[in-house]
Amino acid sequence: MQAITSGFAQGVADSQFCFRHILTAMSEPGTVCQLNKHPGFMPLHAATSQVLLTLCDQDTGIYLSANLANEAELAALTDNLAFHCQAPLVVAEQADFAVVDGQEEVAMSSFKAGTHLLPETNCTLVIQTNGFHHGPLYRLTGPGIEHHKHVQLGYLSPTITEHLIAPKQAFPLGLDLIFCAGEDIIAIPRTTKVELS
Repeated sequence: MQAITSGFAQGVADSQFCFRHILTAMSEPGTVCQLNKHPGFMPLHAATSQVLLTLCDQDTGIYLSANLANEAELAALTDNLAFHCQAPLVVAEQADFAVVDGQEEVAMSSFKAGTHLLPETNCTLVIQTNGFHHGPLYRLTGPGIEHHKHVQLGYLSPTITEHLIAPKQAFPLGLDLIFCAGEDIIAIPRTTKVELS
Protein backbone atom coordinates (compact mmCIF):
# COMPACT_ATOMS: atom_id res chain seq x y z
CA MET A 1 0.00 0.00 0.00
CA GLN A 2 1.20 3.51 -0.84
CA ALA A 3 1.45 6.33 1.72
CA ILE A 4 -2.01 7.56 2.69
CA THR A 5 -2.68 11.29 2.47
CA SER A 6 -4.96 12.87 5.05
CA GLY A 7 -8.56 13.62 4.07
CA PHE A 8 -10.71 16.56 5.12
CA ALA A 9 -9.34 18.31 8.22
CA GLN A 10 -12.87 18.78 9.57
CA GLY A 11 -14.59 15.72 8.14
CA VAL A 12 -18.27 16.50 8.58
CA ALA A 13 -18.07 20.29 8.23
CA ASP A 14 -15.80 20.17 5.17
CA SER A 15 -17.88 17.54 3.38
CA GLN A 16 -21.05 19.53 4.09
CA PHE A 17 -19.38 22.68 2.73
CA CYS A 18 -18.36 20.86 -0.45
CA PHE A 19 -21.77 19.22 -0.84
CA ARG A 20 -23.51 22.61 -0.68
CA HIS A 21 -21.18 24.05 -3.31
CA ILE A 22 -21.54 21.02 -5.60
CA LEU A 23 -25.32 21.29 -5.23
CA THR A 24 -25.13 24.98 -6.15
CA ALA A 25 -23.03 24.14 -9.21
CA MET A 26 -25.50 21.46 -10.33
CA SER A 27 -28.58 23.62 -9.78
CA GLU A 28 -27.01 26.68 -11.43
CA PRO A 29 -25.22 25.24 -14.49
CA GLY A 30 -22.26 27.28 -15.66
CA THR A 31 -21.64 28.85 -12.25
CA VAL A 32 -18.06 28.58 -11.00
CA CYS A 33 -17.95 27.23 -7.44
CA GLN A 34 -14.79 26.88 -5.36
CA LEU A 35 -13.95 23.82 -3.28
CA ASN A 36 -11.07 24.77 -0.99
CA LYS A 37 -11.15 22.28 1.88
CA HIS A 38 -8.51 19.81 0.62
CA PRO A 39 -5.37 20.16 -1.54
CA GLY A 40 -6.19 17.04 -3.52
CA PHE A 41 -4.79 13.56 -4.00
CA MET A 42 -2.14 13.69 -6.70
CA PRO A 43 -2.55 13.60 -9.66
CA LEU A 44 -6.13 14.83 -9.23
CA HIS A 45 -7.00 18.49 -9.01
CA ALA A 46 -8.09 19.72 -5.59
CA ALA A 47 -11.68 20.08 -6.81
CA THR A 48 -11.75 16.59 -8.32
CA SER A 49 -10.56 15.04 -5.08
CA GLN A 50 -13.13 16.95 -3.05
CA VAL A 51 -15.98 15.90 -5.34
CA LEU A 52 -15.01 12.25 -4.81
CA LEU A 53 -14.47 12.65 -1.06
CA THR A 54 -17.88 14.27 -0.75
CA LEU A 55 -20.05 12.14 -3.04
CA CYS A 56 -18.47 8.68 -3.09
CA ASP A 57 -18.78 5.82 -0.60
CA GLN A 58 -18.78 2.03 -0.55
CA ASP A 59 -21.90 1.95 -2.74
CA THR A 60 -20.51 4.10 -5.58
CA GLY A 61 -18.18 2.65 -8.18
CA ILE A 62 -15.38 4.90 -9.45
CA TYR A 63 -13.68 4.66 -12.83
CA LEU A 64 -10.26 6.31 -13.18
CA SER A 65 -8.92 6.87 -16.68
CA ALA A 66 -5.43 5.51 -17.29
CA ASN A 67 -4.68 8.84 -18.98
CA LEU A 68 -4.77 10.70 -15.66
CA ALA A 69 -1.32 9.61 -14.48
CA ASN A 70 1.38 6.99 -14.59
CA GLU A 71 0.95 3.59 -12.99
CA ALA A 72 2.61 4.51 -9.67
CA GLU A 73 0.54 7.68 -9.27
CA LEU A 74 -2.67 5.80 -10.05
CA ALA A 75 -1.76 3.14 -7.48
CA ALA A 76 -1.28 5.81 -4.79
CA LEU A 77 -4.53 7.50 -5.79
CA THR A 78 -6.38 4.18 -5.69
CA ASP A 79 -5.12 3.52 -2.15
CA ASN A 80 -6.21 6.96 -0.97
CA LEU A 81 -9.70 6.63 -2.45
CA ALA A 82 -10.08 3.15 -0.99
CA PHE A 83 -9.03 4.39 2.45
CA HIS A 84 -11.09 7.59 2.55
CA CYS A 85 -14.16 6.67 0.48
CA GLN A 86 -14.22 2.85 0.58
CA ALA A 87 -15.45 3.19 -3.00
CA PRO A 88 -14.62 0.28 -5.32
CA LEU A 89 -12.78 0.88 -8.59
CA VAL A 90 -14.80 -0.40 -11.55
CA VAL A 91 -14.72 -0.47 -15.34
CA ALA A 92 -16.28 2.41 -17.26
CA GLU A 93 -19.54 0.58 -17.94
CA GLN A 94 -20.21 0.10 -14.20
CA ALA A 95 -19.11 3.52 -12.96
CA ASP A 96 -21.30 5.82 -10.89
CA PHE A 97 -18.50 8.40 -11.05
CA ALA A 98 -15.85 8.48 -13.76
CA VAL A 99 -12.77 10.70 -13.76
CA VAL A 100 -11.16 11.56 -17.09
CA ASP A 101 -8.79 14.12 -18.55
CA GLY A 102 -10.52 16.78 -20.62
CA GLN A 103 -8.15 16.40 -23.56
CA GLU A 104 -8.42 12.63 -23.92
CA GLU A 105 -10.66 10.89 -26.40
CA VAL A 106 -13.42 9.37 -24.27
CA ALA A 107 -15.87 6.65 -25.32
CA MET A 108 -18.86 8.51 -23.89
CA SER A 109 -21.27 5.71 -24.78
CA SER A 110 -19.43 3.42 -22.34
CA PHE A 111 -20.89 5.19 -19.31
CA LYS A 112 -24.31 4.52 -17.79
CA ALA A 113 -26.99 6.91 -19.03
CA GLY A 114 -29.67 5.62 -16.65
CA THR A 115 -32.96 4.06 -17.69
CA HIS A 116 -36.45 5.50 -18.17
CA LEU A 117 -37.51 3.79 -14.95
CA LEU A 118 -34.35 4.73 -13.05
CA PRO A 119 -32.75 7.77 -14.70
CA GLU A 120 -30.84 8.53 -11.50
CA THR A 121 -28.66 5.45 -12.06
CA ASN A 122 -26.63 7.37 -14.64
CA CYS A 123 -22.92 8.13 -14.37
CA THR A 124 -21.50 11.48 -13.29
CA LEU A 125 -18.47 12.28 -15.42
CA VAL A 126 -15.81 14.31 -13.59
CA ILE A 127 -13.62 15.99 -16.19
CA GLN A 128 -10.25 17.54 -15.31
CA THR A 129 -9.64 20.56 -17.50
CA ASN A 130 -6.99 23.25 -17.84
CA GLY A 131 -9.05 26.22 -16.69
CA PHE A 132 -12.21 28.22 -17.24
CA HIS A 133 -10.65 31.27 -18.90
CA HIS A 134 -9.72 29.86 -22.30
CA GLY A 135 -11.00 27.50 -24.94
CA PRO A 136 -14.20 27.73 -27.01
CA LEU A 137 -17.11 29.77 -25.70
CA TYR A 138 -20.24 27.74 -24.95
CA ARG A 139 -23.79 29.03 -24.57
CA LEU A 140 -25.85 27.27 -21.90
CA THR A 141 -29.64 27.29 -21.56
CA GLY A 142 -32.06 25.27 -19.46
CA PRO A 143 -33.24 24.83 -15.87
CA GLY A 144 -31.33 26.94 -13.34
CA ILE A 145 -30.24 29.46 -15.97
CA GLU A 146 -32.04 32.75 -16.49
CA HIS A 147 -32.07 33.37 -20.25
CA HIS A 148 -28.58 31.98 -21.03
CA LYS A 149 -25.02 31.80 -19.73
CA HIS A 150 -21.66 31.76 -21.50
CA VAL A 151 -18.77 29.64 -20.21
CA GLN A 152 -15.33 28.49 -21.24
CA LEU A 153 -14.26 25.00 -20.21
CA GLY A 154 -10.65 24.91 -21.36
CA TYR A 155 -9.48 22.86 -24.32
CA LEU A 156 -11.50 19.67 -24.61
CA SER A 157 -11.16 16.63 -26.85
CA PRO A 158 -13.50 16.27 -29.84
CA THR A 159 -15.42 13.42 -28.20
CA ILE A 160 -16.18 15.44 -25.07
CA THR A 161 -17.06 18.52 -27.12
CA GLU A 162 -19.36 16.48 -29.36
CA HIS A 163 -21.15 15.02 -26.34
CA LEU A 164 -21.64 18.49 -24.86
CA ILE A 165 -23.27 19.83 -28.00
CA ALA A 166 -25.07 16.73 -29.25
CA PRO A 167 -25.52 14.11 -26.51
CA LYS A 168 -26.67 10.74 -27.79
CA GLN A 169 -29.36 10.33 -25.12
CA ALA A 170 -32.47 12.45 -24.64
CA PHE A 171 -33.56 13.62 -21.19
CA PRO A 172 -34.19 12.07 -18.68
CA LEU A 173 -31.31 9.84 -19.81
CA GLY A 174 -27.75 11.10 -20.09
CA LEU A 175 -24.60 11.96 -18.19
CA ASP A 176 -24.12 14.69 -15.61
CA LEU A 177 -20.81 16.50 -16.09
CA ILE A 178 -18.63 18.21 -13.49
CA PHE A 179 -15.63 20.09 -14.88
CA CYS A 180 -12.75 20.60 -12.44
CA ALA A 181 -9.86 23.06 -12.71
CA GLY A 182 -7.71 23.56 -9.63
CA GLU A 183 -10.15 24.30 -6.80
CA ASP A 184 -12.99 25.35 -9.12
CA ILE A 185 -15.88 23.40 -10.60
CA ILE A 186 -18.52 24.04 -13.25
CA ALA A 187 -21.36 21.56 -13.54
CA ILE A 188 -23.38 20.85 -16.66
CA PRO A 189 -26.20 18.42 -15.82
CA ARG A 190 -28.07 16.47 -18.48
CA THR A 191 -30.91 19.04 -18.36
CA THR A 192 -28.67 21.75 -19.85
CA LYS A 193 -28.53 22.52 -23.56
CA VAL A 194 -25.05 23.44 -24.79
CA GLU A 195 -24.22 25.28 -28.01
CA LEU A 196 -21.00 26.69 -29.40
CA SER A 197 -21.30 30.45 -29.15
